[in-house]
Amino acid sequence: MSVIHYRRLERSFRPFALRNQLDLNPISIFDYDLPEVDLATSLSRDEFETQVRSEGRPVLVKGLVDSWPIVEAASTSHEQLVAYLKQLDVGASVPTFVAPPRTAGRYFYSEDMRRFNFEMRDAPFRSILDKLLEQTDQPEQMGIKAGASPTSQTLPDFAGHNPMPLLGQDVVPKIWVGNASKVAPHFDVSANIACVVSGVRRFVIFPPDQIENLYVGPIDYNMAGQPASMVDLSNIDLTRFPKFEQALKHAMIAELHPGDALYLPSLWWHFVQSDGPLNVLVNYWFDDLRDGSPMNVLALALLVIRDLPDNDKAAWRTVFDHYVFGSQSSAAVEHIPEAFRGVLGSKSADRDQRIKAFLQAQLPAILR
Repeated sequence: MSVIHYRRLERSFRPFALRNQLDLNPISIFDYDLPEVDLATSLSRDEFETQVRSEGRPVLVKGLVDSWPIVEAASTSHEQLVAYLKQLDVGASVPTFVAPPRTAGRYFYSEDMRRFNFEMRDAPFRSILDKLLEQTDQPEQMGIKAGASPTSQTLPDFAGHNPMPLLGQDVVPKIWVGNASKVAPHFDVSANIACVVSGVRRFVIFPPDQIENLYVGPIDYNMAGQPASMVDLSNIDLTRFPKFEQALKHAMIAELHPGDALYLPSLWWHFVQSDGPLNVLVNYWFDDLRDGSPMNVLALALLVIRDLPDNDKAAWRTVFDHYVFGSQSSAAVEHIPEAFRGVLGSKSADRDQRIKAFLQAQLPAILR
């Protein structure tokens, strides 16, 4: 029987462990004394479903994928890791971020936000590995980050040799390779299990309700599909971003070494710093979404609702709470005979088709 240990966040937030507040500003996120995320060991799939996912909180699982052949190869040398990956490679090209050394691995907007500080290229997977190896001992390295490549297309035999014990085989692993990098706080629409193969990754994590304190950038113009915080966590400026100090009171940290895995529920914000000349991470996005991303609904709400008068918005909030978000939303239509509930009925294939037909009839007028 496996055992789960939880580290609850009982420590008080101490703003400066290494520096005094009057000494230096801005500072790095790692100068703060942040509590660690909960820890689990020897986790089974059933325990993951019933004890971890049900909690809805991030959990670090130590040594979850220690036995993966790719982790064993990485523990030998960078060269052995690259050789292992090349054995599985089928010659596919992958989208890759390339940045000059001056960016220090922070893939972000340019100063005026008119462009990004990196280039996007499609490059053969094995050539990326070769370039990373070539740069290993160079003092100044070109930033390279090839992320979220489905192994089913790049390394089709990967999943068979390196199984994920907490999920079904229908969840496709994605691989990330690169060198040192800093990824701005962002969220994933889906839940995520991130497994470190090579290098060290530190995650700084914020609950979803901290969105108002994170100074979030554009939804439809960003680095990788999801909006990102405009706060530079390597150079925090509380004068420019004063509300971020409130977010810090809720931040947690997780440091992952090869073989470790981090579970992140959907919509939890996370900053990721990767250290080392050759970092490899494998992640699994999974969710219960079957009818599209809620981000599409958010965009429609921005178009239709956000700019209404405050009284109208408050009224619509009541309507949405009644039918969607309220604790009694499923009981909101009990007074209507089931045969006549239409789009308000319980989820079923017939109900879903009714909703889609309703949307198809209404959206053309909205989007004209």
